[in-house]
Amino acid sequence: MIVKRNHKIFITGTNTDVGKTFIGLNLVRLAIKKGLKIIPFKPIETGCRIIKSKLVPDDSYRYYKLLDERVSLDLINPYRFKPPISPNMAIKLARKRINIRNYLNKIEILPKHDYLLVEGAGGICSPIAIDGLNIDLIKKINSPILLVAKDEIGVINNVLLCINIIKKYKLTLLAIILNKIENKQPIGMNNYQELSSMIKKPIIQINNKKSSNEKSFEKILKVINFKN
Repeated sequence: MIVKRNHKIFITGTNTDVGKTFIGLNLVRLAIKKGLKIIPFKPIETGCRIIKSKLVPDDSYRYYKLLDERVSLDLINPYRFKPPISPNMAIKLARKRINIRNYLNKIEILPKHDYLLVEGAGGICSPIAIDGLNIDLIKKINSPILLVAKDEIGVINNVLLCINIIKKYKLTLLAIILNKIENKQPIGMNNYQELSSMIKKPIIQINNKKSSNEKSFEKILKVINFKN
């Protein structure tokens, strides 16, 4: 089953905690500002909190609030678990059976939209279901990719490895988002410059601590071709 409806983008990362949700929220916010009909979808989230006897997913809840609660949280994020571990292991510990087809079926019942933004869980090769990785889900959705990477020592290796697996799966990488989360960095380190000399794909820098990155997010929207 391949999801074909409308324009879509899959946000994945070189690892966990690289800022995928930060990037996704800002893209959705900018798309809404431009009058685009966009739906965020995070198929599974772990590390959820229990509030009033209900599991509340932090990342997905932010998307829910950004849409002014117009779309049900259960549609944005259909599967959630308390343990802050890999989705696959959380599923197994809960004695559930959640596979990639389940995620595809959930996409099919989302409200009508022109653009779909899917945010994966963990890194591109993290196990997201009992039968596959994030990249297997990307393949089934048939979606181009935004690869988010934390601007730190070691990121060059991580990005190049991710690019190789994307090529192996014959998927489309639209851009690499180099997300600067820590302001203090080693003197002389310039990951943007080094990566730019090695790969031809667009690399867009984001300063996570900066109050406004709108110009950078405008560049991302242009690359992924989200427009009226």
